[in-house]
Amino acid sequence: MKKLLILFLIFAKYSSSQELKVSVDKNPAIVGEQILIQYTINQKGDNFKSPNFNGLRILSGPNPSTQSSYSFVNGKSESKISTTYSFYAQATKAGKYKFSAAAITVDNKEINSNEYELTVVKGKNPTSQNSNDKNLFIKVEVSKKNIVVGEQILVTYKLYTRLDLQNTELSKIPDLNGFWSKDLETSSRFKRDVLDGIAYNTAVIKKSVLTAQKKGKLTIDPLELKCGVRTQNQRSNDPFANFFGNNFQVREQLVSSKKIEINVSALENSPTNFNGAVGSMNISSEVDMNEINANEALTYKLTITGTGNIDLIETPTITFPVDFEVYEPNISEKIFEGGRKRSIKTFEYLIIPRFEGIYDIPAYEFVYFDTKKNKFEKKYSLSHKIKVKKSLQNEQNQVIQKTTVKSKEDINYIFLNTKFKKIDNSEIKNYIFYLLFALPIFLLILIKTYLRKIKTKVFDKNKNANKIALKRLSQAQVCINENNYDKFFEEIEKAFWGYFSDKFKVPVSDLSKENIDIYFSKYEIEDKIKDKFISIIDTCELARYTPVIDKSQRMDEILKQSKETIIKLEIESKWKSYC
Repeated sequence: MKKLLILFLIFAKYSSSQELKVSVDKNPAIVGEQILIQYTINQKGDNFKSPNFNGLRILSGPNPSTQSSYSFVNGKSESKISTTYSFYAQATKAGKYKFSAAAITVDNKEINSNEYELTVVKGKNPTSQNSNDKNLFIKVEVSKKNIVVGEQILVTYKLYTRLDLQNTELSKIPDLNGFWSKDLETSSRFKRDVLDGIAYNTAVIKKSVLTAQKKGKLTIDPLELKCGVRTQNQRSNDPFANFFGNNFQVREQLVSSKKIEINVSALENSPTNFNGAVGSMNISSEVDMNEINANEALTYKLTITGTGNIDLIETPTITFPVDFEVYEPNISEKIFEGGRKRSIKTFEYLIIPRFEGIYDIPAYEFVYFDTKKNKFEKKYSLSHKIKVKKSLQNEQNQVIQKTTVKSKEDINYIFLNTKFKKIDNSEIKNYIFYLLFALPIFLLILIKTYLRKIKTKVFDKNKNANKIALKRLSQAQVCINENNYDKFFEEIEKAFWGYFSDKFKVPVSDLSKENIDIYFSKYEIEDKIKDKFISIIDTCELARYTPVIDKSQRMDEILKQSKETIIKLEIESKWKSYC
């Protein structure tokens, strides 16, 4: 009897090891979501025959994998081996799907699995974000959907996951037709968050401030993200298999956000001096001194603060006194990112009064559309009274002139050595003739000199575009040394957009890839340089908003390519005119 029992146990153990088991990660499943189907046997098998899935769409498979382990307990050694065949499937409609039996050959014997029935039901993904997996999706948060032309909105793309992600890669950036975009810094670190009572790991993958440039119904296209999802092939208690990573595999899954529509209304009955500022803003002004000598320099600062499209406000027209020599302003901007974007933009003018007197710099009238009050508002800067004293240099010259003649003897010496000659009327007429002849030439020289000065001022940015861009690229090198990846790509992008704006005198509001193509074609820039220029901008946009990526390997090469592109463009444009 004992022998029969032993034989029975041996047979049962052998039979269980010869069983081809089928498992499905979800049953019932929802229409459209991915389904993992696995066939596992605790032996090394071959000649696997796939089942008939009867209507299921097979995305991938069969994907074979083999796991082996070795253990030594209480002086006894034991080895295990298993083989798994995985399928990724999808149901396009609700219903019941019956799988036929799969088969595999072990020791020249065919082993069959059981048949399996899967139920697929209609259901709404709790994300509502055009994702095919309730465990992995992108949620879009928009601060406002009904705005006016020039108004800014904050758009945040947030990744939600309950899966083990190995990597992510941004595969498609949303098209933003009709918007001017400024991207904000984000952190790629995951945090815990709860949505609809379910806990997720979340990360902000992209955050942008969008400024509407035209009226109508504007669309923000979906953002697409490619994710590497780490999945377990089968349940295993074997520590060796888990340690060496033999029990897992990485599959690729594409997720996308939903399309967003924004309603943009036009601003009606705008004042004549309205320059497009929209938001909630304040204005202030200051001078570094109210009393100064002629031909010395002072600084006038005009500052705009608040929320809105402050970064797009162009240089204001300040009415300075005609006796003041005024240089192009130095423009600086600071952005504070929190719950909403707050900006400070400063226009700093260098001014040189040329003559003594009392002068007024009038208050500057700033008109903007207040989005809180839904009406146009006016703000005024301070007026400033400047007292300009006589130049110290002129006073010194007068002192020198007064002290040159010290005594009557000096005067007598001058008179004694001076011979006066009588000039008749004919000589006077000759002098007048020569004076009238030379006067137009003199005036022409003055006009040409004046125009040359104006041209120098106008094209100062044009001439220095190369230097400014290379300076920004040198700042990018600092970011490499500090391992500040996001700041690095931001500096590269700023350098390229800044160079394009300065070199071709393109306003900030008109900066776009379409205009790069237009201007480069207009001035006959080689297509190779143009394509490389745009390609580097695209690379920076993608790199800045990919949350999990080894960017350090590419930074040195991108910086090298950026410098070469700027230099090549500058060389080609050296003999071209951009007037």
